[in-house]
Amino acid sequence: MTTLTEFTMVKGFHKSLALEVESRFSKASKILDLGAGAGAWIERLGNSGFQNLYGVDKSAEYFQASKGKFIVADLDYGSLNLDNEVFDLITSIEVIEHLENPGRLFQHVSTLLAPSGYFLLTTPNLHSVLCRMRLLLTGNLRQFDAKGEPTHIYPVFLAPLERLLALHGLEITEKWTFPKTHSVTSRPSLKLLSLIAKLFIKDELQGDILCLWIQRKSASGKA
Repeated sequence: MTTLTEFTMVKGFHKSLALEVESRFSKASKILDLGAGAGAWIERLGNSGFQNLYGVDKSAEYFQASKGKFIVADLDYGSLNLDNEVFDLITSIEVIEHLENPGRLFQHVSTLLAPSGYFLLTTPNLHSVLCRMRLLLTGNLRQFDAKGEPTHIYPVFLAPLERLLALHGLEITEKWTFPKTHSVTSRPSLKLLSLIAKLFIKDELQGDILCLWIQRKSASGKA
């Protein structure tokens, strides 16, 4: 089988996420990936020793992973046919920005997440000073304009995301970016402008991809 390629613009991203998962979960943990695509993320977890893997996507046509069980279902509409299952970890890696109904994603998570489980969500980071400068200068959101990925339809901002999560009994317990301290995909001229802006504006989330650990509200802070 051809080696699976990470569906991400930033090299090393899946590797960094896998290290995060390995630090929190045993190899026997039950893991569900929502929006599995070709299965690169599932394959990486399987190669890291995780044994109980499930992937969901609306078509099996492009799924290549040799690890885990694949389930055909549409995240935007209908059921995932997993109503009797619960998972220690649910992941959705660079998927939510492609969805028509993000609230439906969180409904699935709320139904399927174990009481002390974690949901790992990643999406393009729109909170860096660099992204804010680009919006100020051009009126366009990075990765959501004519130059961005054409299937990106839902930009994620933290304040409304937190409100939407709360409707489903979920909350963010930790956030970071990859890379942690800089962008590797932006033009040099915009990077220079953002460096100047950082003299006056806090830049707490600097990288290209926003990463979030999410739990049930009643389970916050538990390992």
